[in-house]
This record gives sequence, C-alpha cells and structure tokens, in this order.
Amino acid sequence: MKKNILTLIVFFAVLIAGVYQYSASHYQQPLTRDSRPAADFIEADVVKVIDGDTIEIKNGERVRYIGIDTPEIDQIFYQEAKDRNNGLVYGKKVRLVLCKSQPRDKYGRLLAWVYVDDIFVNAALLKEGYAKILTIPPCGVEKEDEFKNYEKEAAQKRLGLWAKDGRLLDKSEEAIPAGEANRYIGKTKTVRGKVLNVFDSGKAIFLNFGEDYKKDFTVVIFRKNIKEFEQKGIDPFNFYKGKEILVTGKIKEYNGPEIVANDPSQIEIR
Repeated sequence: MKKNILTLIVFFAVLIAGVYQYSASHYQQPLTRDSRPAADFIEADVVKVIDGDTIEIKNGERVRYIGIDTPEIDQIFYQEAKDRNNGLVYGKKVRLVLCKSQPRDKYGRLLAWVYVDDIFVNAALLKEGYAKILTIPPCGVEKEDEFKNYEKEAAQKRLGLWAKDGRLLDKSEEAIPAGEANRYIGKTKTVRGKVLNVFDSGKAIFLNFGEDYKKDFTVVIFRKNIKEFEQKGIDPFNFYKGKEILVTGKIKEYNGPEIVANDPSQIEIR
C-alpha cells in the first residue's frame, strides 16, 4: 500500500514538473510576426546591443525601447548611450513588457518596456541623461508625464547629453540665434528662435522666423518628408507655429538662410 502511494506521489510530481516546464517555456516564447503577447510579459536573453535604445535577443528578434530616443551613430553621445545600455542588459535575462496595441514598429522590431531585475531600463537611461523622451502613439504616450519628469531632472543636473544645452552636437558648439544664421551658410549648426508664421506651398511647409521670408531664417519641410512627422503624431503646419524651437542641420542659402528638416528629431521645442 505504501509503495503504491509512493509511486503515485512520484508520478504526480513528475507530471506537475513537466506541466510547469512546458508552461514556463511557452510563457517566455517570443511573438510571431502576427501574434499578440499571450502573457503580460516575456523573458529573453540579450545577445547584442545595437545602440542606446535597441537590442537583439537570443532568437534573433530586435527590440526597440518604448518612450525614449538615444543618439544615432553619427551623433554626439552615441557611444556613451550604447555603452550604458550594454552595461545594463548585455548577457542578461530581460523582462519585456510589450506594447499590446502595437507590438511591432514599421521595421518589424518588438516595442517594449524593458526590465532587468528591479531596474526599469527605459527610465534609467532617461534619468541618467543617455536618452530623451519619444512619445509615439499608442504606447509611447502611456508614461509621458513620468518620463518628462525624468528628462527634466536629467537636464537640470546637466547629465549626459544635456551637458551642452541638451543638444546632440559637438560639445564645443552652442545654438545660434536665427538672426545670425546667414553668417554660417554651409555649416551644420543648431539655430534657436520663434516660429512667427507657417506657409504651405503644396510642395513644402515653411516655418518662418521673420517677417520677410526672402531674407529671414526658415525651416523647410518637404512634402515627401511630412510622413516622418505624421508618424510621430506631429502636424508640422500647426504644431510649430508660435513656438520657440531648436533646429539642427546644414544651413543653406535660398531666399535667405534655411535648414531642411527631413526628420522631426532635428527639431526640439524649447
């Protein structure tokens, strides 16, 4: 009798262990291209750090952090942001809380809030000055207020990329007034000023910084690039008018000095 009971106990123990193992592996299974997360999060091993806000996990999937943006490869502080991200996640098991309403971006990358143990990686990069907020709907706006506070604190402390006016530029450079832009034709600069009026020619949207568009500084957003702004929830015709902005790019001469903005990352609201 005791032998039979012992046999039954062993049987059920093995059965329960098998079910648990299957459930655990299933729970951590990455998404397929068309699936939604079956659980609140998935776990994965990080095998490569692409940059400050993108990683690759063991199954080959790439993961883009939600709500933040770090410098690109040709921008100042790129390597520092990548190195910090590397220190936080490389070779570790991360917990990915995916954007349920849009699990992937247009490049096929998983969109996630990323955690290592008790560290919220997206937030840590903001707090330490390695990233700026990026509020792309739907999930990018979920923690907008919280992330703005982290960014503000980092800027006030002059951490990381905020050490020089928060610009991703050569650290010896400063933003120049819009009225002085004509002195820097052919050079890449950050120009500061207020958008007084906006004009849509059909081919481009012009952000004018003075009363005379033929002489004063202008930011040009060509029609082919407007979709880049719209994808980030920005209507350039209405969004920038009357606002103080910083715009970064090569200053050209065409009816006065101008910068062509191909991407919203070039423009920052003051």
